[in-house]
Amino acid sequence: MRPAFLDEMSWRMAEVYEAVTDRILINMARYFPLVKDSGEVKGAFEYQAQLLAKMGQVTKESARIILDSLSGADEALKQSLEAAIMDALKNEEPKLKKAAEKGLLYGTAPPEVDAGTMQAFQSYYRQSADKLNLVNTVMLESTAQAYRATVADVTSRISRTQGILNEATGEVVTGVTSINQAIRDGVKKMVDNGLTGFVDHGGHKWSPEAYVAMDVKTTMFNTARAAVAERAEQYGANLYQVSSHAGARPLCYPWQGKVISRDDWSGEVEDLDGNKVHVYAQSETSYGQPAGLFGINCGHYPMTFIPGFSTLKGEPQDEEENKKTYAESQQQRALERKLRAEKRDLEVMKTQGEDPVIIGLQKERVAKASAVIEDFCEETGRTRRRDRETAPVVATWPNP
Repeated sequence: MRPAFLDEMSWRMAEVYEAVTDRILINMARYFPLVKDSGEVKGAFEYQAQLLAKMGQVTKESARIILDSLSGADEALKQSLEAAIMDALKNEEPKLKKAAEKGLLYGTAPPEVDAGTMQAFQSYYRQSADKLNLVNTVMLESTAQAYRATVADVTSRISRTQGILNEATGEVVTGVTSINQAIRDGVKKMVDNGLTGFVDHGGHKWSPEAYVAMDVKTTMFNTARAAVAERAEQYGANLYQVSSHAGARPLCYPWQGKVISRDDWSGEVEDLDGNKVHVYAQSETSYGQPAGLFGINCGHYPMTFIPGFSTLKGEPQDEEENKKTYAESQQQRALERKLRAEKRDLEVMKTQGEDPVIIGLQKERVAKASAVIEDFCEETGRTRRRDRETAPVVATWPNP
């Protein structure tokens, strides 16, 4: 199992949803153009009525963007999960066969992708496909809510400005600068808030791309792990070693490199060289907890351990180094989100017909955010991921 491969596939899926979010937000910004003459907005109420009259068209356009861009989600998900299974079995199958030939395993060797494996695949696939369809629905509902909220926000800002300027005269007159600032602020708030793709049990709102990245990655790992577990069980192998990597989460870190028993047995076995290896019962670990071993967004995977045949793979990452690496990875993701946001703001400004001077200043902010990432990567030695910095995102479905 190659975590980098699964991670890349899940992010490629999520990028498509991020691209859709960008397109919808930039398209909605088009309905809030900046004015050149104060006469274009005779009053807040009339302005609000004009914008609300266009809501049906906005929703229709958003639905078309979602339909055109996300119609291939089910097939892309299916191919990604199939690729995850084949990638995982490719690494496990040879050692299982070899150990069986030596008489160290008592099971039989059915076809590599048998009914049990496919049953697990179909279960995970259906669950994830249903969630992706739900994301589409929630995203469209969120688009309508975002548009209504922005109309209300912009008109409220204009109304307050008019009230302040015309308190003495009672006239509905306000300057171009004040109107445009109200429009800018309202649209900026809309873009910063983004769209909602999922609301969890705690009421936390997930962006479409963040939820899809989490769900698809978790589903791909779970599908691959289920295929490995099913295959190992068919051979009669119930032990596995947990993989190790830098930046492991706190609940996963203690179990890196440890040998675990799926059937909850604990004790000692010997490796290929006769060394004693302690086996932990799976119930002793953080397995089953959302942020625990093999939980949501976990990048660990099981490596079949066969007594008398296997040797321990790698050394667990130093705890302090692990914490440092994890913190740096989270910081880089935050800087990437900042740069994408600045780039998206630039596109929104262009859509609204912003003044060239202000556009120039925004380009400087984009350049500054890019330089911050460059400096961070140079300082930490991390690899810069320019594919995660584009906005509006241009993305296609992953091709396993």
